[in-house]
Amino acid sequence: MNISTQHSEPLIEVRDLEYRYPGAASATLCGLSFSLGAGDIYGFLGPSGAGKSTTQKILYRLLSGYTGTVQVAGREIAAWGPEIYAGIGIGFEAPNLYLKLTGRENLEFALALHSAHRSRAVFGSAGSALNTAFSSTSPTASPNPGIDIDSAVKRLGLQDAVDARVETYSKGMRMRLAFIRAVLHSPGLLFLDEPTSGLDPLWSRQVKDWILELRSYGTAVFITTHSMELADELCDTVGFLVDGRLIAQENPAQLKQRYGSPGMIVQGIGADGQHVEHDMPYEDLLLGPALNGMQTVTRVVNREVSLEQVFLQVTGRSLQQAAS
Repeated sequence: MNISTQHSEPLIEVRDLEYRYPGAASATLCGLSFSLGAGDIYGFLGPSGAGKSTTQKILYRLLSGYTGTVQVAGREIAAWGPEIYAGIGIGFEAPNLYLKLTGRENLEFALALHSAHRSRAVFGSAGSALNTAFSSTSPTASPNPGIDIDSAVKRLGLQDAVDARVETYSKGMRMRLAFIRAVLHSPGLLFLDEPTSGLDPLWSRQVKDWILELRSYGTAVFITTHSMELADELCDTVGFLVDGRLIAQENPAQLKQRYGSPGMIVQGIGADGQHVEHDMPYEDLLLGPALNGMQTVTRVVNREVSLEQVFLQVTGRSLQQAAS
């Protein structure tokens, strides 16, 4: 069950967001509006240079100088201080780990920082306000019991390397460690940039399952990606971002129903005894395979519309063309 329906207030509320880098001839972001509630996964899809990373950096306070409204947990993002990081997790595509430290030391250091941000003695009453805003998903009030370091690294196959320096890790191992670092403190709001990049199918599956598990506990997840397959599998809502503009945003299934043209692939034997294959919309099946030169049907396969096809339909460009 998507528990976001139990919460009336979004954790992220963005309205008319615009951003222009200093000295740039044109704006990077042009009037973006979207929201994200507890227990929701929002996928930000688009080619490189579309503005995905810029949007994410604004949402977790790494970029200022925007116009529009950007609220996190009911407060304008510019009004938050460092205490906001007590309730959020961030997984970068380039993870910026401490290479001279061991995997365990990287995780212990991250946990110590999150613990400090939660302390009202350090950050005053704002830290308490953040925990209240995230009360449905914070470690102290959530059914999510959290996870210790040893259990976490074992889950992603790093138990034999956790006490080795990160400089000895492969790219995939570093990505797994960075994901663990982002989720270890049981955040109420999780930002992920290409979370399965550099992972083989086994660990990609494990990471995706972990993301879905966090959602079941009420964590809101904001994913930036160019992977249509990842977004289709995980996301409750996807937004197509091209040239700094959100040109469509909806549930993946609804997008495919609205813009796609599903059908069937029918295989069989033609009048000349040769193999015949037809890709046709559902309504054409009523005409019968014989009308398409097919005497005997041997196989019928459902053809589903992909998000990549929807993207092409909506934008008139493939993802690769949109990047150029």
